[in-house]
Amino acid sequence: MEDVLPRPHLAPAPRGRSRPALHAGLFLLTAATTLWAGFLLSPAAEGAPTLDRIVAGGLPFSASLLGILFCHEMGHFVLARRHGVDATLPYFIPSPVGIGTFGAVIRIRSAMPSRSAAFDIGAAGPLAGFAVALPLLIWGLAHSEVRALAAAAHGGAYGSPFELVRALLARRPLEAAGSDGPMVMGDSLLTWLVARVVVGPLPPGHDVFLHPVAFAAWLGMLVTALNLIPAGQLDGGHVLYALLGRARAEAASRLVSRALLLAGLFLSWSWLVWWLLTRLVVGVRHPPALVEEPLGSGRRLLAFATLGLLALVFVPVPVSF
Repeated sequence: MEDVLPRPHLAPAPRGRSRPALHAGLFLLTAATTLWAGFLLSPAAEGAPTLDRIVAGGLPFSASLLGILFCHEMGHFVLARRHGVDATLPYFIPSPVGIGTFGAVIRIRSAMPSRSAAFDIGAAGPLAGFAVALPLLIWGLAHSEVRALAAAAHGGAYGSPFELVRALLARRPLEAAGSDGPMVMGDSLLTWLVARVVVGPLPPGHDVFLHPVAFAAWLGMLVTALNLIPAGQLDGGHVLYALLGRARAEAASRLVSRALLLAGLFLSWSWLVWWLLTRLVVGVRHPPALVEEPLGSGRRLLAFATLGLLALVFVPVPVSF
């Protein structure tokens, strides 16, 4: 139940200029690039890249990934509008390589009216995206294949600076870092549990080769984990600020930043990139809300649950080769 505190009347924030054609254009372009990426992941890529093949092969991956990203960003957008916060529609970011997109973002163009609003807006995105990604992961794993791994040994590329230093100290040749094997997607606690339930224990020498829908859902889970990191103005940072207040949230964000640095040094290069992003782009400080009232009991419980979700979807080593 929420605490009842007096608060001033807050007029809705003035709306900035809307550019629906830009948002629609970026979405359509991202749909095209993710469709192509999905085609390359599918068995249809063994044939000529005709329009029919591209659509049939790429649609499961593209629709799943865009659906997760869309729901994530619209979760932010809808709650922002509900609290009178000026926010843009999602900007989808296409990519001609990789998975076809660098994700999607919305811009918040006015101050948060309260810590409660910061929590609602911050938590709505990852919770909405997760709600879509989880059933897609279950369906995708149910339609994935269990195959025997190639007899060749895993190449074992150096997954972290620590592994690279160990190899140098042991005088192992750097050429050994290359790998002809498949890219291995790391497990979070949640994806491991879901795979155990849906696929079951794997025979020795076998692994799960993900269906494109399962791969899209795995990416959706990773997006959820990245956004829930409690630092600065990431979604998890909004939740942390709403829960602790500005000063304590900043102190906690600095600890999280150091933890990301350690994860980048000892677990995966990926976390070094995310550490740099939080330090140089996102920052560790959260701007103050117009009203600094504490969260009510109901929102406090949901805030702890939202941060707890991070423990379930965090992937220590996202990708290895």
